[in-house]
Amino acid sequence: MSAFNLSEMFKGASKAEIIDRIQQLVPPGSPEPQDPEILAVLQSLTAKLIAAYQADGQLESEPFSDVRDRTVHLYASAVSSKIKGKTILVTGGEGCVGGFLIEKLLELGATKIISVDKARCQNPEETLPHFNKEGAVTFYAADIRNFEALKHIFDIEKPDIVFHLAAQRQPGLAEIQIRETVTTSLLGCQHVIQLCEEYGAEHCIFSSTGKTSRYFTTEVYAASKKFAEWQFAKAAQVGDVTYGMVRFTHMLENSLFCEQMSKKVEQSKTVNVHAPHRYVTAQNLIEAVHLLLNALIVSVPGKLKFVAVSNLGWPTETLEVALYKILESGNNLPIYFQGLLPGYEEPFFLGQFDWNKPTDIHLLINVLEDPFRIVDDAGDMVTVELAPFSLRVLDKQVSNLESLISDPDFPEVQIKHALVAAEKEVIASSFAWSSPQDLLKILQWGINPKKLQGYGTEISDYREIIELLLQGMYGRLNQEILNSAGVTADEFDDLVESLSTLDSIQAEVGYLRSMSRYLREFVLPAQLTQKKYEPVPVREAA
Repeated sequence: MSAFNLSEMFKGASKAEIIDRIQQLVPPGSPEPQDPEILAVLQSLTAKLIAAYQADGQLESEPFSDVRDRTVHLYASAVSSKIKGKTILVTGGEGCVGGFLIEKLLELGATKIISVDKARCQNPEETLPHFNKEGAVTFYAADIRNFEALKHIFDIEKPDIVFHLAAQRQPGLAEIQIRETVTTSLLGCQHVIQLCEEYGAEHCIFSSTGKTSRYFTTEVYAASKKFAEWQFAKAAQVGDVTYGMVRFTHMLENSLFCEQMSKKVEQSKTVNVHAPHRYVTAQNLIEAVHLLLNALIVSVPGKLKFVAVSNLGWPTETLEVALYKILESGNNLPIYFQGLLPGYEEPFFLGQFDWNKPTDIHLLINVLEDPFRIVDDAGDMVTVELAPFSLRVLDKQVSNLESLISDPDFPEVQIKHALVAAEKEVIASSFAWSSPQDLLKILQWGINPKKLQGYGTEISDYREIIELLLQGMYGRLNQEILNSAGVTADEFDDLVESLSTLDSIQAEVGYLRSMSRYLREFVLPAQLTQKKYEPVPVREAA
């Protein structure tokens, strides 16, 4: 049967059937299709998929239209008072967010701004960086990993306020440029913190990512950002500078996948989508800059508070974005699913959120951070704190990583392994601080078999985070903890049974089995058989 006839069979087919057929024609991981007959069928199937979306009331407006119209209240007068007469340094000042931040600072009355960016840096080793002055802004060409160059800038300019935005912004590229990504996050943050303390800066605000809300990650981008957050949290506790932080999510004006899709549509080429059923939360540039400036106001000495958009709205499907761009163009273009790329492959862990409060979930805040959440008076910004961790463990792991990444002969892939291993140690210290009932609830939510089946994942996909959670609970469970967690005896047995399929945690499973026997033998059934509320899952996001 020809590809054309196969396409005809899909008249009136559902979204799922059409998507399945597209993936049969071009299996994920295949090169971009070139065969004219296959492309013709993909065009037809894409048109049918657009019609199916329209039949469901979708594609009537740009998928991110609600995000583009949002804003975060800016405490303008308080910010203006804070920056009046101050020297303000912005790392990454020539990037998308950095450039707009500088514009806003000028608008609010800043009279002396220093931009540090590697964009025009011809020699990263140069200790006396080139600069040019444009009005109230001085632009330095320097890499924050070059301590001497950065020290020179601090020595000359002596900033009062620092916004640290310089970082790798592409998760996919981070998996290729591992050394650069890790050194920028690890050493760059250390340099900024050290010089802020040495030169007596008043405030330092760091920009992070919602991906760090994951308890554990093997992605270089997110793991390196987690270390940056931990370093700033430590600096806030032990240093003299007041530190603050912002967690961003997908930035519309700086969107890599939107840029790529738009370019393909403009060139009338086949549009590649990572995968179906992939969702992102997003925010706009105004929100981002308002959060950075508001962080100056809400930050306090002695602890690291971070801010984020209060209501991110519903996640948006990347496939819907591609279909809308094709529909808007008026051209009959095909799509195909290229498969998930490194940096985007990590499956979503359901234990990220408190499913006892499904209507109050925030996609950039995990269960252990959520108790610190406070909504501001305007209602569109939240202030949060990181879950506690051991500063001693962090220092040891950072020192180990520094010694490895300073060796130019140490392979990049080994840097990733070392980063993940070090991350595990700090996370283990955080879980040791956390209550066992919280860890038990996180584990139960995270490995619910029915939910995993719905996501197309298995318990083995989450082996490493499961091991860390069990390590944090080991020897700490008792009847009171299970009661506090709201876990019944039957649910606990189901949990143990699910975990028993993982060979790497048999010792922990043995401990859980002994706990289960104790409950059955010594605890009255009535105390542990109260029916629990059944949570409702949401799609993957952030």
